[in-house]
Amino acid sequence: MGKATADLKNEHEAILHVFTILDRMLASTTKSDADNLQFGNELVNFLKIFADKCHHGKEEDILFKELENKGVPNEGGPIGAMLEEHKQGREYIALMNKSLLSNDLNNFKKAAIKYRDLLRNHIAKENNVLFSMADKLLDDKKQDDLFEKFEHHEETVVGHGVHEELHSNIHKWEEEYSERLKSQRANN
Repeated sequence: MGKATADLKNEHEAILHVFTILDRMLASTTKSDADNLQFGNELVNFLKIFADKCHHGKEEDILFKELENKGVPNEGGPIGAMLEEHKQGREYIALMNKSLLSNDLNNFKKAAIKYRDLLRNHIAKENNVLFSMADKLLDDKKQDDLFEKFEHHEETVVGHGVHEELHSNIHKWEEEYSERLKSQRANN
């Protein structure tokens, strides 16, 4: 595995971990609607910035373009399929956001489940198919070059320190929803 694809896989792990926390929120019966709406707003912010702007930005603007240069087709190929799923994910994020703006927790949860399910399948395809293809087509030097472009993308497009701030939210949510589940189990 090259440095660039390893970076993207690490980001996938962070996103999947956030979905585990989302699952805990969906299962929680001890949180108030206001608390869940607050989490929802923070989650949507995370998904817009980390999953879409940062992660999908690296894929779309850097990796996918390099794979196309190496002959991987966009239309009718794996890149086109991934781009279509990125687009669908953005639509689900917009639905989540719209629901939150109207304090509609039920529709937020429905859209969040659709997004989570889409991205879990999407990540499996990227990890097992597209990134394996990239590792075969791109030598270590090219992977290192792409990784440097990823770092530049994070700094200039996402912003200095934003990546770390978003990861600190994950840790906060982890603690919050772990504690809620422990107390919920103790009360049952």
